[in-house]
Amino acid sequence: MELRRQDRAVPIVTTTHPPPDGPAELGALFDQHGRRILLYLARRTDLQTAEDVLGETFVIALTRWDSRDPDRGDPLPWLFGIATNLLRRHWRSEARARRALARAAEPDVVEDDPSDRVDRERAVRAVVRELDRMRPAVRDTVLLHAWAELTYEQIAAATGVPVGTVRSRLNRARAALRATPDLPTTLNGELRA
Repeated sequence: MELRRQDRAVPIVTTTHPPPDGPAELGALFDQHGRRILLYLARRTDLQTAEDVLGETFVIALTRWDSRDPDRGDPLPWLFGIATNLLRRHWRSEARARRALARAAEPDVVEDDPSDRVDRERAVRAVVRELDRMRPAVRDTVLLHAWAELTYEQIAAATGVPVGTVRSRLNRARAALRATPDLPTTLNGELRA
């Protein structure tokens, strides 16, 4: 069959393969993993920005769906990688917000023991300072591990680096946090050996 266009014959290509159903598959991925990615983003920034970045993550994933390597298996690390890269665009303002949070005024609620509050504030400031000192790639690795609860392999897939690099980055970050003088001996679990 041929279609005539201004006196030129244009062959119509037919195929037996159905068109790729990226939007439907991506919609299923959103239903399955959207909340997890949103929680990861919301831990790193405010909820509104997290929701915006989540939406943008799936828009970019849809536009790049055909270029995704299906041999890589689970697309979750790929989605986390997109989200993390988008979040880097917001990093400057996020860093300013974290520093402002560390300097925040007294809470509205009076606590029983003011020394506990002072210790917590000191620990938070110390962690924020240490996170700010880390290279962005190391900081992203730490937060993907701590907040998104990704495995080393998933972090490697999300950031596009070998698993050994992920292990090395996390080891360096742990060492830096252990060496921070203002941290208590435990912070969300055992920190110091």
